Amino acid sequence: MALQGYTIPPPYGGLDLVAPIDQMDPNYALELVNVFPGAGAPSVRLGYQQLATTGATISGAIQFMYRLPKKDGTTVLIVATATKLYAVTTGGVVTDITKATPHTSGAFSWAILNNNIYLTNPSYADAAQVYTGTGVATNVTYNGITLSHLVTCASYKRRVIFVEKNTAKIWYSAVDQDGTSGSPTLKSEDLAYNLTRGGYLLWTGSYTNQTASTAAEYFYAISSEGEIIMYSGDAPDAANWTQVARFYIGHPLGYRSFVRVNQDTWILTKQGIVPLSALFENDPEAALNFFSSRVNSIVSQYASVIPFDHSWYGFFWPEGRRIYFNIPESSTSNFFLVYSIDTKGWTTFKLYDGTDCGQAATFNSIPYYGGVDGKLWKGETGYADAVTATDTGQPITFAGRTAFSFYDARGNYKAFKDIRPLFKAKKGVQLALGLDTDFKRAPVVTNVTTTPGTFTAWGSTGGSPTYTPWGSAWSSDEEYIFDRFAVKGQGHCAAVRFGGSIKNSACQIFGFEVRFDLGGQV
Repeated sequence: MALQGYTIPPPYGGLDLVAPIDQMDPNYALELVNVFPGAGAPSVRLGYQQLATTGATISGAIQFMYRLPKKDGTTVLIVATATKLYAVTTGGVVTDITKATPHTSGAFSWAILNNNIYLTNPSYADAAQVYTGTGVATNVTYNGITLSHLVTCASYKRRVIFVEKNTAKIWYSAVDQDGTSGSPTLKSEDLAYNLTRGGYLLWTGSYTNQTASTAAEYFYAISSEGEIIMYSGDAPDAANWTQVARFYIGHPLGYRSFVRVNQDTWILTKQGIVPLSALFENDPEAALNFFSSRVNSIVSQYASVIPFDHSWYGFFWPEGRRIYFNIPESSTSNFFLVYSIDTKGWTTFKLYDGTDCGQAATFNSIPYYGGVDGKLWKGETGYADAVTATDTGQPITFAGRTAFSFYDARGNYKAFKDIRPLFKAKKGVQLALGLDTDFKRAPVVTNVTTTPGTFTAWGSTGGSPTYTPWGSAWSSDEEYIFDRFAVKGQGHCAAVRFGGSIKNSACQIFGFEVRFDLGGQV
């Protein structure tokens, strides 16, 4: 019988770790590292390079990063180590803005109000502080509570709101009292009698509910036990203050284990990721599976090792159409669980060195990473990892494992012969290709080299009429790769294993053609 051919699609849908392995949708993947399932063909993520800085030197592990848009129209990146605070401009100028009495922990939570950034940490030793965009940071000037007892902060309806550590108390300012001068008094509200599961408050925030006929902004508070209480109104002492909802979710993983996604908030819990918006439309279990059902097991796996930590956080990168969740592998090494806004697919991003992304945030319209060595890195930049002024960097490694397929003949035995991937990258790149058969992982995946390219690089001169009038060839160094490679394997079904190391080249994945001899029913 002639060879049978079958096309396996690329992992458009991203990871799926929950579907029965013999019934998976072919558009999903069992494994996916450094391949982003965005709009169009899945592609290898971009690299990262060190930010060239001048001014103050950042020393020690970076423990916090967040961008602050200033009143003059510029934006700075606020960076904290264990004892220092810095403001970094878009041009890489670093200014030490540490307050007169330095903090003892950079594990900050933050809030922005009136272009000021407020910083609190759970050390119980450091007073809440504020940076106005000029000079250095200072302690907030509020009174009514010991300032070092304020563990997290938020802004809501022109007020700053704090949580007191190991209590259910919130402390809130009057309208437009930013605590940068004078001696304004904070008012308190104890929510302990409204928590039915006990515990203590972790953080508060605001959420805009759009499920009703008109949008409404709510204040919410979340406890260590995963109990969420929502209120409408201006403040606890206002006549219009009233409770509107109560939800129960899994235990949150830290004091800032959430990501603000436009008007929504996605919360990292021991069970997985829960968007506040989904709670208004579904029961808590359905909300848990609303966006992240296929990858919640990754969160749960690592939460069992590091159950509550400052390293559980994330950020939204709107320009890149994706949401990042930081997953701590150890006390110093991390990777990202990444969600595509366009395809609703999930993947994992692993940097060349997991210690290069101890912290991360968006700045200058791209992700920035902060390392345990004090280095700042520009993410999603270029086609190599860990590029510095003196090092051209490391290749970006990527890998994937498609869904298992029975190739439209579930009962028939097959002898697999070859595979032809359709990629777009520089010709001559090395790929790792192979097949896993009958749900067993092959011990070895073959390294193959694609055929060399025949392009002439942009900017070459001479050779008329081959070249254009301005001296460049009518070609690009990235071409479609459709080479066929021999593979070995026998069984009823198979999954494609693919991967490689890419440097100085983009890489898109369009699919795989697999050929086999079709046997009888076994």
